[in-house]
Amino acid sequence: MGVQARILVIDDELIVHQSVSRILSEEGHLVDSALRVDEALDRLKETAYDLVLTDLMIPEKNGMEAVKAVAQFYPDMGVVMFTGYPTVDSAVESMKLGSLDYLPKPFTPDELLQVVKRSLDQVQQTRRERELNQLYEEAEKSIQSSLELKEILQTVNENVVKLFKVKGSSLLLLNKKKQTLDLVSSAGLSEAYLSKGLIDATRSVPEVLESDQGVVIEEEQFDSRLQYPEAARREGIRSILSIPLKVKEAVPGILRLYGEQPGTFKGDTLQLVGKFADQAARAIENALAYAKVRHDLEDLQKFVPK
Repeated sequence: MGVQARILVIDDELIVHQSVSRILSEEGHLVDSALRVDEALDRLKETAYDLVLTDLMIPEKNGMEAVKAVAQFYPDMGVVMFTGYPTVDSAVESMKLGSLDYLPKPFTPDELLQVVKRSLDQVQQTRRERELNQLYEEAEKSIQSSLELKEILQTVNENVVKLFKVKGSSLLLLNKKKQTLDLVSSAGLSEAYLSKGLIDATRSVPEVLESDQGVVIEEEQFDSRLQYPEAARREGIRSILSIPLKVKEAVPGILRLYGEQPGTFKGDTLQLVGKFADQAARAIENALAYAKVRHDLEDLQKFVPK
């Protein structure tokens, strides 16, 4: 079993270190030990841990100091308090200071593993949210940095693939006259898939054009919901998210994301994709307005004497 997480245990009792280390090591975790809070703080400066487990009653400095230090200086780490003197006040205080959980001594191996798993899940979620927010801000700036429509469309797709770690992304604009969805930009998709044929707007998730929200299609729905289901499977696509791009209350196109795993699009990811699509739609709207102004100026210059 590979290393799942790096964990630091702070306790002045060697028997606690031995038992906790044995239990967690059997689950694949890498465990370090510190007998004092000052020793632990020195270790934190040198090593990136995923989780800190600290006793409350430690000589010199108690475990609350470790909780405060992790919360203040190491927000990407999690911390759990455990103690042989459990009280409601100490539990509440530790949670207020930033601990993710509280485990009274003595605890069973199962209780320890449950708390560690729950806390590591929270750490992973927090890190993912922070990473997404940072990438989103960078993507937002790059989209807003241009008024050239082609450049914006390509930037949108490239940032979608990077931001959401999906196989590919495409932007499809609605041709109302022909009732087709015309590909105008993409990233991460093969030429074979992109050239599979014209996309009939009435046969490829048509409800998204009338929706305010995204529509997710999983692989088992491809045959009934997609125009080219086998092409999607050959491309390695297992899940598709279609998001309407709204410009002045109209839906001129769709932002489409392609996942390589089923269940790729759900929960917070759906909300963030929707937020990103709104930014993309506004950028496209600004680019169209800029293109119109530039066109009008070019027409005007034809009548200006040279």
